[in-house]
Amino acid sequence: MTATMARLVLAMLLLPAAGAVFLLSFFALARPSGPPRILQIVIVWLVIYAFVAVYWVLLWRSLVRWTAARVARTAVVSGLALLVGTAAGFLFTALAPWAPGQIVVLVAGGTVPITWVLGTVVIWRETPRERADRLQRLGASVVCPLCGYNLAGLREVRCPECGGSFTLDQLAATQPRPAAEAGEL
Repeated sequence: MTATMARLVLAMLLLPAAGAVFLLSFFALARPSGPPRILQIVIVWLVIYAFVAVYWVLLWRSLVRWTAARVARTAVVSGLALLVGTAAGFLFTALAPWAPGQIVVLVAGGTVPITWVLGTVVIWRETPRERADRLQRLGASVVCPLCGYNLAGLREVRCPECGGSFTLDQLAATQPRPAAEAGEL
């Protein structure tokens, strides 16, 4: 299994893992009699938020290029996720005014980690420039068969230098091979 596949599997396991942490922390803070207090539910959600953030950052930290702008955007997404949770609580209260406060906090609190993870997926993605730089550092290049222009990082198989257009098969067939692979030792 490749490292990327392993990360994707671990990403899919975030929800069940967070659910297990939720249940454990919920029952650890539960009162012996009566419904939980709102403060107890808020504490459970804070534990979940911390778990999700640590899990997600540890999972993707080596693949994300941590620039100051990206860190700042992550902080903004964190604040926005809390605002979305608050708005969800107000909306739930407006739609179900009979619902007890504990239910409102329980339901609205779940929107925060979901919103945060979705936001980080958008802001942590690799930009085309970062991809081109990464491919160049790895020595990966795809060159135009007509003019030799490096096509790595482009989203189409048309050379911006000479205008040549190719299929992927044509590009693969015309790429220079390393000497060892070509049988020249």
